[in-house]
Amino acid sequence: MDPIHAYLADGTLAVDPKEADRVKKRSNQSILYEGIPYKRSFAWPLLRCVTPDEGRKILEELYEGICSMHAGGGALVVTTI
Repeated sequence: MDPIHAYLADGTLAVDPKEADRVKKRSNQSILYEGIPYKRSFAWPLLRCVTPDEGRKILEELYEGICSMHAGGGALVVTTI
């Protein structure tokens, strides 16, 4: 996520040509909106990219408290670079 965010924000790429090509290809599926990276989807709304720590906090909030929910795998999206 960080290399794609840097590329979208200011065009920064890795020195390694293979890594730079990979980031360019993956960045086509992403967009920056108000400085926050989102993944584009054809039939879905923009999906916000979060760090693993942010993801854990989100899951903790979903599963805690009186209004807790147990979302299925289809409701949660995890993408790694």
